[in-house]
Amino acid sequence: MFFILLVLWLVFAGSLTAANLILGALVCGLITLLCARYMGYDPRRFYGSARKLPMLARYLAYLLKEIVRENFDVLRFIYRKGQPKPMLVHFRTDLKSEGLRTLVANSITLTPGTYTVRLEGDEFAVHALDEYFQIDIEHSAFAAMARKLEDA
Repeated sequence: MFFILLVLWLVFAGSLTAANLILGALVCGLITLLCARYMGYDPRRFYGSARKLPMLARYLAYLLKEIVRENFDVLRFIYRKGQPKPMLVHFRTDLKSEGLRTLVANSITLTPGTYTVRLEGDEFAVHALDEYFQIDIEHSAFAAMARKLEDA
């Protein structure tokens, strides 16, 4: 947290001078100490999350790749197939973290051809433009990668 605050301090200060750096380090250190003491902030928890950054970067890269690929699939579907057969798919996931379930739901929504209609507990309801777009959605790579993030 200290380093993130310090970087923000320097960005908003507009110039990298010794005075800005020293004052920023003091203020950011004080904020970090106050958060640790009075708000229950545990710096060790952040460092555990920092280890997941490379895996999260892989997840985001995969998401971007899927968005581009699915855009072309939707275009191909529109120009070749014609009339869609929309469907609603229900499935459950074994992800324990509500944040990761939300990440998977939002990832499904961001990829063209699918939309997460409902997420209640561990049950997803996903609308698919056509049966082609719902193939193997309950065993998606998004859920598998989120499982790895949860286990790490």
